[in-house]
Amino acid sequence: MIKLVLALLCLTMVVQCKPYYRFKTSVSEKAMHKCHTGHRDLSPRCHEYRTKISDYSKYPKLPANCSTIEWEFANETNNWGNCFAMTTDGEFRYITANNVPDFYMNLYCPIGVGFGYCVKAEIESGTCMFPNLTCGADNGPGSMKYGDVWIPFEGNYKIPLKGNPTRSDRPGDMYDAETVGGEKNIGPSTGVAINGIGIQGPNDAGDVSIDEADIQLACGGHVTPPLGNIPPGPEPGPAGPPLYHFHKSPECLAPFKNASIGVDHGAKPYQHAQLMGWAMDGFKIFSYQDVGGAAPVVDQCGGHFGPTDTGEIEYHYHSRQIVPYHLACQGPSLGNCAETQRGTNFCHPGCGAEVCVQPGTSEAALRAYLSQWDPTWLDKYTTNDYKPEDQKSKDDSSIKTDQALKKALENLLDNIFKS
Repeated sequence: MIKLVLALLCLTMVVQCKPYYRFKTSVSEKAMHKCHTGHRDLSPRCHEYRTKISDYSKYPKLPANCSTIEWEFANETNNWGNCFAMTTDGEFRYITANNVPDFYMNLYCPIGVGFGYCVKAEIESGTCMFPNLTCGADNGPGSMKYGDVWIPFEGNYKIPLKGNPTRSDRPGDMYDAETVGGEKNIGPSTGVAINGIGIQGPNDAGDVSIDEADIQLACGGHVTPPLGNIPPGPEPGPAGPPLYHFHKSPECLAPFKNASIGVDHGAKPYQHAQLMGWAMDGFKIFSYQDVGGAAPVVDQCGGHFGPTDTGEIEYHYHSRQIVPYHLACQGPSLGNCAETQRGTNFCHPGCGAEVCVQPGTSEAALRAYLSQWDPTWLDKYTTNDYKPEDQKSKDDSSIKTDQALKKALENLLDNIFKS
């Protein structure tokens, strides 16, 4: 028995065991499948993911006119009608916004004036829930002769100030707020942009991406169908007036224009991208480019470890022009993103390893960041080739030392079992 204990103790010196992973979400399997597959009916989409707002006193208040602003009277003198406020305590950020974009929105018909709101996939599968709704007709609040416009709706989000990448239940459901201690009153939001607009998943109408559905989005967003005249109403989303939200990258926002307006006009395409929002798990979402203008090397969720625009190492997501657009799961993915999907798998291809780190990232700084929760976490998973060249040469000698130590331990085990 003593020999066995000694053997196990020796083995623990060279082997780090991965935590047991079991996918967890706060909604039923049926509700998860409906939301992930873009099912639309006459209730607010993904409404099962809405949480109870535990204490409204913690959320900032908006001026009264934020709930009454109309599209016709929104212009640059009143920030296009947009209202956004955020407060924080020691653990969470609390966001209140009226879901009106801070830029001009054109009249919108997803397919065209005089046409309906269901995409080809919904029509072919027989899941179109409002076949008689025509864009340009009087469909209640938010509908106009040549298209639809937003109607203000107060959105509330409680998001952790700092995400924990070492949680044993990662990766998580991209729509889930409750599991990480968050709150939201708009079910399909996977996060919120810096202007208070909700960031929704990669699909909207049926189990196909926004691009595959041929839904054209200006600045990455649009409004939901105007269903204010259809019971139960009057809440925005299906069964209510049009609610504005993002699906794709909102390229008209400052974090994207920072790299795209031309160097002559102050663009900085070779710096790490700027913050464009926060995911419900507390991790930040940045626009396209990484340090030096490099493409981010991300995991299956769409996030990675590396320095941000402040130079600090942390796990974070990057917006992109391809699926999943922002995030497919709450990361890190650790090779398990597929378990968080229902219907179409919208996971990013990843970096070929369980943990994805931006090349050139300091291992010491990365380990210092992870040591807030678990100093041995990185040793439990495979990583991509990310270390700087000068660090690799030092690691080569360390590997040789580790191999010699391992050989010595193997010899010790042989002697223990032989004696």
